[in-house]
Amino acid sequence: MYMAKATEQGREQRKVEHVCAVRTLGDNGASSTWFEDVTLLPNCAPELAWDEVSTETKLCGFTLSSPIIINAMTGGAAQVYDINRRLAAIARRFGLAMAVGSETAALKNREVAYTYRVVREEHKDGLVIANVGMGTKPEVARAAVDLIDAQLLQVHWNVAQELFMAEGDRDFRGALAGLSEVVHRVGVPVIAKEVGQGVAAEQASQFVEAGAKAIDVGGRGGTNFIAVEAWRREMQLTDQWKSWGISTAATLCEVVDVAGASVDVIASGGIRTADQIVKAMALGASAVGIAGPLVRLLAEPDGDDAIARYLEELHWGMRALLVLTGCRTWSELQRRPIVLGGRLKEWMEARGRESFLTSLRLRTGQF
Repeated sequence: MYMAKATEQGREQRKVEHVCAVRTLGDNGASSTWFEDVTLLPNCAPELAWDEVSTETKLCGFTLSSPIIINAMTGGAAQVYDINRRLAAIARRFGLAMAVGSETAALKNREVAYTYRVVREEHKDGLVIANVGMGTKPEVARAAVDLIDAQLLQVHWNVAQELFMAEGDRDFRGALAGLSEVVHRVGVPVIAKEVGQGVAAEQASQFVEAGAKAIDVGGRGGTNFIAVEAWRREMQLTDQWKSWGISTAATLCEVVDVAGASVDVIASGGIRTADQIVKAMALGASAVGIAGPLVRLLAEPDGDDAIARYLEELHWGMRALLVLTGCRTWSELQRRPIVLGGRLKEWMEARGRESFLTSLRLRTGQF
């Protein structure tokens, strides 16, 4: 049975170092998400009005006014309390769902629980997502949900990060069985989430079989936690490890192809712009997670205003692209023609996912 072995000693410092690493490394050296290989089909005669367009979506039965999720980042140390407080206030202002970082720290040491609870305090009526690691016991997962009165739970899968973490885990046996136990006993819908190396179709099927209600693909192209842990250890990474994983667009296509009819799919991993969000939704995502850019913007002198401007630009861009593709809703967009090319098309062909490519070709664009 997989057992987490991290000790409480040094846990708070690690949380602080993770934030510092994300801010220091930025997106420098991040691999391509491959969304440049996705082309939306313009509609020069859309026959609709700006006010008819809606960015509303559904995730695990919950209706959201925006597909953007402020994705899991931090918690568990006094120095990061203010990050969660400010992000939760932003989530409330824009009506966004928000996930907290791994709650292990608070479940081991209740003195830092306030660094997570502040999210619910600030975002009283919003969709808040709890977070625990793979292999977590059901009773611990339930405690994580209760700590922040969460409506959903992320179970994160971070094998690559653990291997590069000096104090990380080395035995991952039983984690899938543990996920099934959590799903059946935690009392809220469960999201299986990768943290940056992507989910292949085979593992997506295993997550569905275990009972997950959503899969967050966490693809390669955004924050690289292999690089984060190497930064903490002052290691020099080779190109092999900088590019380990599945690009975000490729993992999204794989997961939608094999599991999109059974679960909701969240696209995350280097998604930074409105066109990437819209392309992800066109490919079949129900929501899109963004994390790294927000924690970096918070560090700016006008951090809260900078994030507000960024989110306003994203939402304007999403609405504009819906108009420009002739779509009032995401469901309409998912019936519109879309073109895959380059590495992404080659990947899907090499992986035997021609059915997905065929489904894109059969979209008629007629509503």
